[in-house]
Amino acid sequence: MDLILYAIPFFFLLIFLEIAYGMARGRNSYRINDTINSLSLGSLSRLQALVILGFSGYIYEWIVNSYQLSQLPDDRAWVWVSCFILYDLAYYWKHRFGHEIALFWGSHVAHHQSEDYNLSTALRQTSIDFYGFLFYLPFFFLGFPAEILFSVVSLNLIYQFWVHTEHIHRLGILEWIFVTPSNHRVHHARNKIYVDRNYGGVFILWDRLFGSFQDELVEEKAVFGLRKPLNSWNPLWANTHVYWRLILDIIKVPGLKNKLLISFKPPGWMPEGSVSSCKLTKPVDISTRFDPAISEFCRYYTLTQFVLTVALSLFLLLNTSVLGYWQTFALVIFLVFSLYVHGVWLEAKTNARALEFIRIALAFGVVFLSEVNQVVNLAILALASISLLALLPTRKISLKAASTNEAGPEILA
Repeated sequence: MDLILYAIPFFFLLIFLEIAYGMARGRNSYRINDTINSLSLGSLSRLQALVILGFSGYIYEWIVNSYQLSQLPDDRAWVWVSCFILYDLAYYWKHRFGHEIALFWGSHVAHHQSEDYNLSTALRQTSIDFYGFLFYLPFFFLGFPAEILFSVVSLNLIYQFWVHTEHIHRLGILEWIFVTPSNHRVHHARNKIYVDRNYGGVFILWDRLFGSFQDELVEEKAVFGLRKPLNSWNPLWANTHVYWRLILDIIKVPGLKNKLLISFKPPGWMPEGSVSSCKLTKPVDISTRFDPAISEFCRYYTLTQFVLTVALSLFLLLNTSVLGYWQTFALVIFLVFSLYVHGVWLEAKTNARALEFIRIALAFGVVFLSEVNQVVNLAILALASISLLALLPTRKISLKAASTNEAGPEILA
């Protein structure tokens, strides 16, 4: 059972509460652009599942039917508890391989790109987790029912939501047993001492047991993001940039053996004499976050359009059972393109308006071609028309604004 869909309203409520708390305490950890980008990636991860059938489910059915496996009872507490603990152990290794193997890092990297650390970062998920099913296989052979396993997977992810915050400090003895905001901040930091540490999902015990634990140090404030920053609000590029650079490295490196090894070595590995395109080419000022200066109109127009996109995404997620596949597919394409265009606006690129007009045209196309729902169709028509009217008078307004970066230099070499 996928419990995440039911948790989404509570995720948003807690995000709003964290924003309010941070602003009240003068420690706001949110930026509009970064938050939109994180939530865009979260939306993409849910939308792609609507058009790509559940591969793990098919694997489970094939294994059970092919090997005549007996199933453990689904009404016993010990089955649920053992599945929960064993899955967290499997998650630890899945997560660790996702950092230590370049091919898997390309799938996981999206979660680590944010240079802010807040509850919206928790929703920043990949859309291309192609290897996770490998870690489900032992559970199928052990006889754990699918409904228990997939419920446990959801509960594991839901637990991880609350640890993505800067507002909760150390939690005493709990730091020794569970993943907490403090030890998970270490995991998201790009400080050299913190890189590739603390992989646990619920229990930090696995990190202590397997030698990957690192405590959060008072003298070493965590700086979040990638060691080679993404520097883009494009959610599609966020999902694919590592694989693009991996392809470039495979083409560039000499020898068939090296070409095969690159994907299964740590990210950035290259044979002696070669330099990976994933490596830094110049020092990076880690105190300066990617924050293109954009006009107030650009910022709030994008925010408004993004809220509408999220609302339509939630409608789609809640109504897939009454929509046909091609209606769902048409809406997903429109929503994915919308999320891409929002990213273009946040970078104030010169083609932002042109892409927005195309997006509005697609909105009209969705209404007339997909026949989604009469009420939804009217809402899309109204909002597309209002967006068009809001956009037309601004053709001569600059999307850019003057930069006001006051951060001092701190170099990551």
